[in-house]
Amino acid sequence: MKSGISAIVVVYNQSELLEKALNSISTWVDQIILVDLESTEDIKTIASTFKAKYVLHKKVSIVEEIRQEVIGLADHEYILFLDPDETIPPDLAADLEAKITEGEYDYFVTARCNYVFGKWVKHSRWWPDLQTRVFRYNKAVWGTKLHANSQVTGTGYTFPAEEKFAIHHENYRSLDEFIEKNMRYAKADAQNRIDAKEDLTLLTATKLSVSELISRFFAGTGYKDGMHGLVLAILQSFYYFMVYAYFWEAKKYIDLESESSIQSFPRTWFSHGLSEVMHWDKAKGAMKIIKEKFVRRMIG
Repeated sequence: MKSGISAIVVVYNQSELLEKALNSISTWVDQIILVDLESTEDIKTIASTFKAKYVLHKKVSIVEEIRQEVIGLADHEYILFLDPDETIPPDLAADLEAKITEGEYDYFVTARCNYVFGKWVKHSRWWPDLQTRVFRYNKAVWGTKLHANSQVTGTGYTFPAEEKFAIHHENYRSLDEFIEKNMRYAKADAQNRIDAKEDLTLLTATKLSVSELISRFFAGTGYKDGMHGLVLAILQSFYYFMVYAYFWEAKKYIDLESESSIQSFPRTWFSHGLSEVMHWDKAKGAMKIIKEKFVRRMIG
C-alpha cells in the first residue's frame, strides 16, 4: 500500500450533495473512489471532474453491506469512508492530514453534526454521534448490519466533540426523505432479525417504540430541540412498528399474535410509557422540569 489516504464514497444519486462532499476532500486526500450503486444520475461525469476512480456496483439496500468489500479498491494506507451527504470541515481536514502524515495513529474517532430538516440537532441523542471513518486499511473490520460501526485495533485518536472537528451530515432534508430512508432501514432491520432467526413480537416492538420516544425526548433532552426534537422523537418511535410490519410481511402475513395480545396493545403502550416516564423522571429529572414549566404557565 502507498502512504497517504484513499477516500471512498458509496453513492446512489444525490449528485448535488456528492459534489459538496468531494469539494471538502479533493485538496487533501490522495485518491477518491466513487462506488456507484447503479445511480440514475450521471455520477460518472462527476467522478471525471474530480479525477476520481469510478466503480459501478450492483445496488444494495444499505451501505454497510459492502463497506468491508470496497476497502480493497483503495491504493493508500489510510481509508476515509464518507457518505455523499457528508462533508469534512477545514479544521478537521487539516488536522487529519497532519496526523496521517505523522503515522502515529491507526484510527480516528470524530463527532458528527446531524442536520435534520434544516437544523443542527444538538440533543435527542443525535450529538455527538461518534464515528470511526478514518483508519489504516488493516486496522478495521466492518459489520454488514444496519448502522454497524467498525471493529478497530491499534492506537486511536479521538477529536474533541466540537463543530469544527465534526463531520457535517445533511441527514434528512425533508419528511419524505426521512420516511423513505426509514422504510429501507426498517426492511433491512427486519430481514437481519429473520436471518439471525430472531423472534419479534408486538410486545417487543411496542416497548422498543415507547422507549425510543421517551428516551430521546426526555433523557436525551429532545425538548431542547423544540419542534425538531418533538417530531423526530415521534417519527423515530414509529420505526419499530415498521420493522414489525416488515417482519410480518416477510413471514407471509401469517398470524403472529393472539387475539388477546392484539387487544392488549393500547394498555401495553400506555402502561409501558408511564413506567418509562417515571424512570426518566427519577433518573434525569427531565419530567420534573417540564412539569414545573407547565404548572407555571397554567397558573401564570
